[in-house]
Amino acid sequence: MSKIQPLNPERIAQMAAGEVIDSLGAALRELLENALDAQATRIQVEIWPSRWQVRVADNGQGIPGSELEQVARRHTTSKLDGCSLGFRGEALHSLARLGSLTIQTRHADDAHGWLAAYNRQGELAHQQPAATALGTVVTVADLFADWPLRRRGVPPIAPLLTLVQNAALAHPWVSWQVHREGQLLLSLWPGTSLQDLLLQVLPQLDLSDLRYQRIQEGDSDWEVVLGLPDRLHRPRPDWIRLAVNGRFVQMPDWQRVIQSVFQHALPRHRHPLVVVHLRLPPEQVDWNRHPAKSELYLRDPEIRQEQLRQHLHALLQSGSGQASRRSVHLIRASKAKSIYRVSSLQSPALPAAGCSLPPLKALAQLHRIYILAEHPQGLWLVEQHLAHERVRYEYIQQHWQPVELETPVMLEGLSSQAMEQLGLELEPFGPNTYLVRRVPLALWSEDPKEIQGSLRELSRCADLESAQVAVACRGALRNGIPLTLEQMQQLLEAWQRTANPHTCPHGRPVYLALAEKDLARYFRRRWGICDRPISDSKLESFWELDPLGDRFAAQVRRSSSASASEPRDETRSAPL
Repeated sequence: MSKIQPLNPERIAQMAAGEVIDSLGAALRELLENALDAQATRIQVEIWPSRWQVRVADNGQGIPGSELEQVARRHTTSKLDGCSLGFRGEALHSLARLGSLTIQTRHADDAHGWLAAYNRQGELAHQQPAATALGTVVTVADLFADWPLRRRGVPPIAPLLTLVQNAALAHPWVSWQVHREGQLLLSLWPGTSLQDLLLQVLPQLDLSDLRYQRIQEGDSDWEVVLGLPDRLHRPRPDWIRLAVNGRFVQMPDWQRVIQSVFQHALPRHRHPLVVVHLRLPPEQVDWNRHPAKSELYLRDPEIRQEQLRQHLHALLQSGSGQASRRSVHLIRASKAKSIYRVSSLQSPALPAAGCSLPPLKALAQLHRIYILAEHPQGLWLVEQHLAHERVRYEYIQQHWQPVELETPVMLEGLSSQAMEQLGLELEPFGPNTYLVRRVPLALWSEDPKEIQGSLRELSRCADLESAQVAVACRGALRNGIPLTLEQMQQLLEAWQRTANPHTCPHGRPVYLALAEKDLARYFRRRWGICDRPISDSKLESFWELDPLGDRFAAQVRRSSSASASEPRDETRSAPL
């Protein structure tokens, strides 16, 4: 007798069911997709984790009573047009095999609803009329009752909520409710865009923290939402989420693209908030890559990745013009005290298409590290080294084209391969010696030794981008260098014209924003600010006649009452 034998149909069916449904979350995912494919606009989810039970009710099209006998059989489906979320016809059959499946439904063509129960083979065990509204209610109970190894403790609720949140983000026109053991956990109302639902899913966000764009390019439709990097970032990449044709999927290559775009706009070891939904014609997407449909094959993936990169850059550019309304953490400044040539502050102006921060006026230099600047909404502390580093970095990026040197520079002990990766050509000139005749414009200098030092530093960099960051840092204004008001103002204006002014190329925040309203709250100021000047003679008379300042404060309150926009504090002012 042969040792190689075919598996019996029962074992094959059990294996297939286990691949499709491997958790309570997988059961919920399949039921949500069925409800969405039924054109539901209202979906209610009830979860009983301790009983391994889930129920999904929707107001969709419902199932005709004549088709209930077929719905849980293997490889039976009504979704053959390529535009739905399902396509294998295994979901309900797998749920019947792994748990207790019941369906209560009513179709518009039926006079009444139906209640149907199924056995472990997906066969209709019982069907009877039932009073129910249009739509479908599917209940799966005792999941994995015959598969005890799949039950590893009580299922956590967080992954289940994430499933519902993702479904809501991909289908914003649907209203949602989630209950656990009878307690309401989540309620989302319909919106018109991905951004509308994101503000509900993350209620701590403010609309001004986000940038949203919907772009139609040929046969593709993009929805992109991102958080401004100076305001929103995460310790984990858990809010880099990607959806294709209504389903969130794992796309590592796209995640790397997103991380690279934000690499020099975020603090170190932080990750962006980005949600992307791409809609494509069904023939451009192949879902037959993973039973859970969490991965896919995409036509022309490189083109789509480049489109995504361009859309993210465009949104960051549009968002960089908004002044931050939230404070960022202070950072430790460099203690370097090296001499700096003031003329280097005259950085060439960057393109006018860059950022347009609110106008800043330099007031003073603090500890030869920070520039204290006034802007219309309060005060900013700008770290001078980081601000100039950002200016230099973007200038270097725009001026990396090679230029001829009048006198070639000789280098020894460098790797020609490493220099070629940076776009530099080395000419052999003896044992382990090279001549450099062309260097990037950003590295050009009248001093050959300075060029040699820059090239040696670049040779230790892993790639072109890290090399440009190193060059920017090497030549930036050091902390500890005194600046005049004119020099501070020049630096502020050059920094304001950069495309990403909120962080340095290493990802550190450049400034601390102190809003006037926050200062007013701290000093408990409840009255308006007087905008009428008081003459010096009148001011002197107040001090002579009223040394405690009571009458002076009262006069200021009276003179400002006409222009005050907030209620006046009638309490006695503290002595001046």
